[in-house]
Amino acid sequence: MNIQEKTVEQPGKQQITILGKPLVDTVVTFGPLLGIIIFIIFMAIAAPRFLALGNIVNILYHASIYIVLAVGMTFVITGGGIDLSVGSTLALSGVLMCFYIKFTDYPPILGLFIAPIAGALLGAFNGLIITKLRLPDFIATIATMIGYRGIVLIMAGGYSMYAFPPEVIFLGKYRLFGIFPISIIIAFLVAVFGHFLYKRTMFGRYTIAMGGNKQAAIMAGIKVDKYKILNFAFMGLLAGLAGILTIGRLDAFHATYGNLMEIDTIAAVIIGGTYLYGGMGKIWGSVGGAILLAMVTNGMVVLGLPYFYQYVAVAVVIILAVSLYTLSGKKV
Repeated sequence: MNIQEKTVEQPGKQQITILGKPLVDTVVTFGPLLGIIIFIIFMAIAAPRFLALGNIVNILYHASIYIVLAVGMTFVITGGGIDLSVGSTLALSGVLMCFYIKFTDYPPILGLFIAPIAGALLGAFNGLIITKLRLPDFIATIATMIGYRGIVLIMAGGYSMYAFPPEVIFLGKYRLFGIFPISIIIAFLVAVFGHFLYKRTMFGRYTIAMGGNKQAAIMAGIKVDKYKILNFAFMGLLAGLAGILTIGRLDAFHATYGNLMEIDTIAAVIIGGTYLYGGMGKIWGSVGGAILLAMVTNGMVVLGLPYFYQYVAVAVVIILAVSLYTLSGKKV
């Protein structure tokens, strides 16, 4: 009789199962979705106006930028890395696009390619200094977070740019049928594409392999450094896209845009069930984590609580999510 059978047969040791899995494992698997459902029920009782269609759309609208960023961060963290320069990458790629649009006579629509290309290059630079200089991800991306932000401040200073052409505003502000922001559609298309990359391509499989066991991946012939750089480049590309959505939404740019966005992005990914030390991630879990965080911050507003209560609420959500993973015996 194996250990598992003994555990089941001992009095008081039987595990509660749901859907054929232990209760804790089921909760972990569907964590973000369960969190969303529980929070909706709570808000439906505490503040029924939370469920108004307009408010639900606003939640998804707010979450859309973080969904885009969370898809990229899922790859980075699954691959055993971390990127703290996401907000600064968003800002720098955004300001480069703005300068192109404002100070050149070329077609503005071409500017939409500037931000994601610049973001991809900035992300690739992160990957290069990590792999070639053998710097820890944490140190390297803190350095580029500061450096990229410094360049933004040098370029934009304390000035704001606004009144962008329709091509830019369309992606951030346009609402389908006057109700549904197109940025939400873009965010979910990015999630679908990210899920495909993660589950159906060598890029995704190699990312999982090198995050789970780097030495084994090297012995298996995987070019770990190459895929590390590609992960950071993909993260940067999506940060550039998020920059377009941010600027289009506000029809303005300021040097502070993207500040501390990396914190909420990493939080969404961890809440969604991606292991912090790599080897396993969940694209749709990250999407759920981003939506849950947006719901919590929106719920605090609907309840009439001061802005700084949002930080406490988000901290509680993160602690609860990570606690579930540790209770299930999974590393995070």
